[in-house]
Amino acid sequence: MVIAIIAVLAGMLLPALGRARDKARAAACQSNLRQLLIATAMYDEEQRALPIGWPDALWVTQAASKGEPAPIWYRQLQPYLGRSATNAGQGVFVCPGSVQKAQANERLGAALRAGGFWGYLAYGQNGMINNGRRDMALRTIADPAGTVMVGDSDGWDACLYPDTNERTLVTGSGNVCYRHSGGTEKSSESADRHGVTTGRKLGKFRANLGFLDGHVELRRSAPEKIFTPALD
Repeated sequence: MVIAIIAVLAGMLLPALGRARDKARAAACQSNLRQLLIATAMYDEEQRALPIGWPDALWVTQAASKGEPAPIWYRQLQPYLGRSATNAGQGVFVCPGSVQKAQANERLGAALRAGGFWGYLAYGQNGMINNGRRDMALRTIADPAGTVMVGDSDGWDACLYPDTNERTLVTGSGNVCYRHSGGTEKSSESADRHGVTTGRKLGKFRANLGFLDGHVELRRSAPEKIFTPALD
């Protein structure tokens, strides 16, 4: 009888504990994104431009010729977070809920580790901001409160893309990762890009997205209108 009661209590408590842990991770993720948004604002104030989502090949070559790292957002923000620009990701660039199987070159066997697909990044910068350009700044964004800057991804890409292109109704290209509220690293439209067979988020999962005005939302969807810098 005692064992039966313990089993019933455990069955009641474990789901609640799991939900509490998930909420704690989501809260820590939101804290990470707020720090990244503050660093972004500091970068913009000093550089008069937002970080580069993805650099032009020429810029990478020019930086290499000077012995400098490639100009990309997760390196450009490091000095505003107290670290050298030679660092790639890590720290607040990794969502505490991002757990994936290690890659072969990491020599961890079948072990799971935090840090997105590549092991150092679990967020992406809005792919519509300074992707192959570097002239976009906060002062040029018409709708800061409605424009995503950074958010949950599985770390495969440096940039973040909407769930659906609303002009062409193309799906399957978005890489927002709905890992919170019971989701996993497979809860993404583009999960099948790198060997995952689900390819689409399922359930009422959530993703954290940070906007250019500094606020963070826990969302069930990421439509194109919150990626476009225009007022819409």
